[in-house]
Amino acid sequence: MTSTNHSAPLRDRGDLSIYWDNHLRVAFEEAAPHDLPAMVEASIAHIVMLGETEALPSDRASRLIRGLLRLWESWAPTSSDWRPRVRSFPFDGAVEDPYYFLESELAAACDMATADLDVQLARSRNDLDAGVFRMVLRRGVLDIADILLRAVQELSDAAERNLSSLIIGHTHRRPAQPTTIAHVLSGAAEALLSQADELLSVYDELNVSPLTSAAFAGTDIAVDSRRISDLLGFDRPFTSSYEAVAGAEHFMRVAAIQARISATGARWARVVQEWMNLGWIETPGSFSQGSSIMPQKQNPVVLEHMVSMAGAANGDLVSVYSTIAAGWYEDSNNATTDVQKHLWASVERTVRFLRLFAGVVREIRPLRLPSSAQIVSSGATTTAVAEALAVHGVPWRAAHDVVGALFRAGEPATWHSQQVEAALRSASIEDSDGTLASIVMSSGNEPEKILARDQDGSPGEAAQKRTIDGVRQRCRELQQSFEDRRQHIDDARCDLMALARERGGRAPRTRISVIGNLNPDVVIHGRADFPAPGEEEVVPEIDLRIGGSAANTALRSAQLGVPTTLTAPVGSDPGADLLRGLAQEEGLELNLVTVNGCTPITVAAEAAHRDRSFISSLGALAEFGPEDVDDQALSAGCLLLSGYFLLPHLQGKRLAALLERAQQLGAITALDMGHPAGGWSERHRVGLFEHVFPHLDILLPNESEVLGLTGAATARNALDRFADAHPMVITKMGEQGALVQSGPRGQRRVTAVPAPRVSPVDTVGAGDAFNAVFLTEFMRHKDPEEAARTAVSTTSRAISLPSSLRDDVFRKHRTGRGDDSV
Repeated sequence: MTSTNHSAPLRDRGDLSIYWDNHLRVAFEEAAPHDLPAMVEASIAHIVMLGETEALPSDRASRLIRGLLRLWESWAPTSSDWRPRVRSFPFDGAVEDPYYFLESELAAACDMATADLDVQLARSRNDLDAGVFRMVLRRGVLDIADILLRAVQELSDAAERNLSSLIIGHTHRRPAQPTTIAHVLSGAAEALLSQADELLSVYDELNVSPLTSAAFAGTDIAVDSRRISDLLGFDRPFTSSYEAVAGAEHFMRVAAIQARISATGARWARVVQEWMNLGWIETPGSFSQGSSIMPQKQNPVVLEHMVSMAGAANGDLVSVYSTIAAGWYEDSNNATTDVQKHLWASVERTVRFLRLFAGVVREIRPLRLPSSAQIVSSGATTTAVAEALAVHGVPWRAAHDVVGALFRAGEPATWHSQQVEAALRSASIEDSDGTLASIVMSSGNEPEKILARDQDGSPGEAAQKRTIDGVRQRCRELQQSFEDRRQHIDDARCDLMALARERGGRAPRTRISVIGNLNPDVVIHGRADFPAPGEEEVVPEIDLRIGGSAANTALRSAQLGVPTTLTAPVGSDPGADLLRGLAQEEGLELNLVTVNGCTPITVAAEAAHRDRSFISSLGALAEFGPEDVDDQALSAGCLLLSGYFLLPHLQGKRLAALLERAQQLGAITALDMGHPAGGWSERHRVGLFEHVFPHLDILLPNESEVLGLTGAATARNALDRFADAHPMVITKMGEQGALVQSGPRGQRRVTAVPAPRVSPVDTVGAGDAFNAVFLTEFMRHKDPEEAARTAVSTTSRAISLPSSLRDDVFRKHRTGRGDDSV
């Protein structure tokens, strides 16, 4: 044998020192996705404030704000939850931490030297880090609260379904008294409400601004602590600048409430696992795993995982407390930076834990509940016997002893009158007329009597209904409290960015937000219609792909290298999971909104020299409305709504209000409307011309749509209707290219952009690809005619290729290599 000496290297990257490789690099990679977006947001507020106090000249403040806005467009979170939305940042060893990375990127964005930056005027990394950590964690607390209160709702609903589901309650793992599934679940709901109360308090302690505390002693520069607090949605600034940067109470409270939530849920999981083992409730297949050797086994391992997750939360709690305790009462990495990874991990785990909790509760269904005889034989009714004797004047201790002696001799169903009379005489209890013996014989055999108990909080059905009503009322109150807090920081962010664009001059915005239809597309090649009834025909190919005009555009936009968000409705069915799998693309952020109805689906028939035909189901699209679209979806560089006529609740005035809000937030607004299913009507035209178009910057119809919309004979004649309308109109003309109508209203010109001659292989999604390229090029400050030329040439090239090569057209286009590289 030959042995080889192996020595583990002291570093993974040879270009870094041991310290930089084994700590600074790892810390940077963990922290940057969380910290950098919040650092940019905090920095924008800081510079706005310094400009207002005249600590910075207005021109320097404006330049910094423009640079920060460029970074915000690249790094900003695309939703209002806590999770980082940027996958990674490069660590090249040039800077030691996220702050210095921010400085280097900001200098490049401002086209100035790092030495000329003023972003850290009157600010330290101490108060910046303290503020950023609070900004990240407060959204984590809000997400935990949201799913926690959903779990309360599930518990309330399950309790209401099981008001009469009798089971045997246990204490110390021994049968104790009859109760109901509802009684246990409503108790768990109250525990979660207590945790929600604590979360509200934790949030309010988190939401205090440490900014302008600088290193810890404040600054002589003119600053306004209240102003920066308000700009970032904090409730107030700190009173002590020392505690602002040295304090760690909020970190310990976040760790503690997460461990508390998990510990309570783990105890509940143990009980539910026993119910499944006893066969009292169904073992849900969707939360179970099978055995590799025993075919009869169905293992609800999710409950074991919940217990393990609680153990991990306890570990994070200990790590946080131990690390903080090792530090001095001053700014130190022990009490601040080093605890963040534990808190972030625990936030993420707690959210997943509560999702599992709520999901299991939703699946609780009675299976083989214990019979009255089984409950009696367990001894669970003996307390009721002792209480019945006490009600009839027997001292409690004597009653307790009599019933205990009887049960030790046998279960209540086996007792006979002579035995009971003897037990009473032995305890010196007078029962000359046999009344007490009769009470003993009857009281222990009817466990269902507990359902009539009216004591508040008891298992009685009426009492449980009152408990459930109270739980639901408190849940609604807490939901509103948390929603108010989330709305407050969301509004502050939107107002800050609008103010920054006003103060800094509008920076180029690179993110595209697409709202509309997402569905699986079943594409049939080689047929433009279906065979006769009862017949079957084999076609050359059938594809399953991501579909929907909004989804197609968003996918191409992401492939073009533009950060893209797709907001679309789905149902709570397997179709939603299928779409998540199909829509995996670097740079594409899915914001799928679950609404009533099934996930929509489209079948498309594609044949050479024939227009495509479609069969679609609306499903969830029919329930999707303005309330399902948040400001994060509206505040991109460009907002495109696609599939107008497939969204009945996002038409006319409703869409107009949404577009107006997007314009207020600085977005370019665009619409690809499609065709109305029942043909064009005056109602459709009025809804668009009178309500939608006044708030629209770009309209992207095809030739057929613009003819139907206007009733004109030709596309050029149709564009006359838009001479005084608000939107620029880019009409897709198929193999003829495009018509671009642009310029000031009343002075608009129409330019024809011809298409190259190609042999189309597959034209499904061609118009959507055109939209993506046009909007991307237009946002890059090309004029509309140049943007349309690029869109026509790129799309023409794409449709001439097999689907396996088509994606590369768009991915290589973003590198500047163009069509010829494919």
